[in-house]
Amino acid sequence: MQGLGQVSSALEIPISPPRVDSSKGPNRVNRAHWPTKENIQQLNMFLFSFDPYFRFLPAQVERANQAELVFLDAQDEIGRLKQQLTQERINRVSNQYTPVRGGAAVAAPRIVITCGWLRDFNAALGATAPAPPGCRAYAGSQEAAWPAPGSDAELLESGVTAADILAHARDYGAWALANLAQLNALIDLHDKDKP
Repeated sequence: MQGLGQVSSALEIPISPPRVDSSKGPNRVNRAHWPTKENIQQLNMFLFSFDPYFRFLPAQVERANQAELVFLDAQDEIGRLKQQLTQERINRVSNQYTPVRGGAAVAAPRIVITCGWLRDFNAALGATAPAPPGCRAYAGSQEAAWPAPGSDAELLESGVTAADILAHARDYGAWALANLAQLNALIDLHDKDKP
């Protein structure tokens, strides 16, 4: 096994960061001082000779890269679905309906979401969103407190529409699916590391 002093003469990797060469214009880096691919391969071989666990590093990096690609593909699919819902479907299914099969579409009746319903919906999700102006406990209040359960104020109309609820479900679903994809990618990566 070679000592550090013996290898350093065969392997020249600069200690200093790349230098800025002002003769090539502002903020131009002189890449002549950067390590080459060959230098990096030599360094890896040097490190592998000292630690047998470094032999497994390239395979682990490849598995991590594959897991990342799966996760990024899932994120792309979630983004496409979210965009499709936003651009094509939410308004169509929220603003009109067909009373009978084969009939003509007509304007959907307005649904009323009360301030109390909105407060409880947010509470069920663990959200600590402030009350919108029309739902504040006291009319004209700058404090964004929700009306108390059982109060008259909780029966006021919140201004939330069916489209708002569907858009929220779209965003919440995208968040949940992204978390699931990330978790599955990490589980797959962990399972592949097992012997």
